[in-house]
Amino acid sequence: LTLATGCFVTPVNGETLPDPLTLRQALSYATAGHPNLSLADAELEQAVSRKLQIETINNINAYIELAPYAVIPSARIDDDFINDSYARLSVSKTLYDFGYTHSLEDSADEEIFSQQLLTSVTRNQQYITIMQRYFNVILADLHFAAIDERMTTLYVTYDKLLERHSLGMVSDDVLMEAETVYRQAADERKASEKNQFSSRLRLANAINRPEDIPVNLIQPVLPQLDKAIPELEDLFRKAMHSNLTITALHHAVLADRAALQASKQAYGPSLTAGLELNQYEREREGRNDASIGLSLRVPLANGSRTQAKKAGIVAKLSTSQARYDQARFSLREQLSDLISQLDILKFKRESDKKRLDSRSLTLDKNRALYELEMQTTLGTSMASYTEAEWLSVKNDFEIATIWAQIDTLLGKKLYQQQDN
Repeated sequence: LTLATGCFVTPVNGETLPDPLTLRQALSYATAGHPNLSLADAELEQAVSRKLQIETINNINAYIELAPYAVIPSARIDDDFINDSYARLSVSKTLYDFGYTHSLEDSADEEIFSQQLLTSVTRNQQYITIMQRYFNVILADLHFAAIDERMTTLYVTYDKLLERHSLGMVSDDVLMEAETVYRQAADERKASEKNQFSSRLRLANAINRPEDIPVNLIQPVLPQLDKAIPELEDLFRKAMHSNLTITALHHAVLADRAALQASKQAYGPSLTAGLELNQYEREREGRNDASIGLSLRVPLANGSRTQAKKAGIVAKLSTSQARYDQARFSLREQLSDLISQLDILKFKRESDKKRLDSRSLTLDKNRALYELEMQTTLGTSMASYTEAEWLSVKNDFEIATIWAQIDTLLGKKLYQQQDN
């Protein structure tokens, strides 16, 4: 089934969208450069950058120092300057900081893992957004068709009453009532027509093609409509082990715990190796051409800097832990709500199917009478059938969306699936 309206024009601006557009093609844009995805990628890049910075903390430090000096020694009688210049090559490296950088690296690794999972969550959300907006376009077209049929039927009724009114066969109040009902339908039709365009615009934005408004869409086949509804406890157990958001928040907690451990060691002891090569223009006692050795630095006081830094990280850890706990509590509620909705929609689907079959039979009957010239219009039965079709498809789309939401709660990466 292809649903289209002729008032939408696709701009010829580089590569255009396929026409007609399928759901699978639309969902392929779930990994494209949408701003939502770019923001998630940027957060991940920042986490990777912090890890790279940490890895440089204990790297080799080397420098060359050139010092041109001229001095007048106090022990000399004359006032002549003496060349006291020197050149120095210094190389040093922290060999061991008693676990400080190790804790920082653990924190950075956990943060990267957390951000990777949150990036997947964002892509899943974009996938579902595209699915919903694709469905909304089709529903907007079906709703417009239903409203259009109803308005046409009401206009025919109003036109007949207008003719009879001119013959004095219909009172003013009956005619005015018919006109009011017709104009209300016309208003709804206008709003529905505008919704056709706005729903397409929202879909174009979701697939990151804001200047390429889709025209024709193919109504998809939805195999998930016949899936059995699972038990809540089974779903919950699976989700607790594989939910992307909960896992990401758990690793965020681990990152903050490692950062807290690092804060306790930030002003701790360190063991450093050093090498110096010197060249002096003036020989003096105590000056060395070369030196090599180890240095153990043990701080005795740091002005409460450790406590201050620790306080901030403890607060951040408390926040991360609370978010993790909130996510775990809400997971069961989300699954329960989705399963309840599935139960309702599954039951409603049977009712929609019966209603659609009934309207179809009525339409076939009235079409036969119309062809035999025993009936002058098919408007009412056509409008009823189109409305029933819209309601039925709407229900099916809601079921498909809920299954996608359940899959994301189970930790599936929908945007990596090949079959949509």
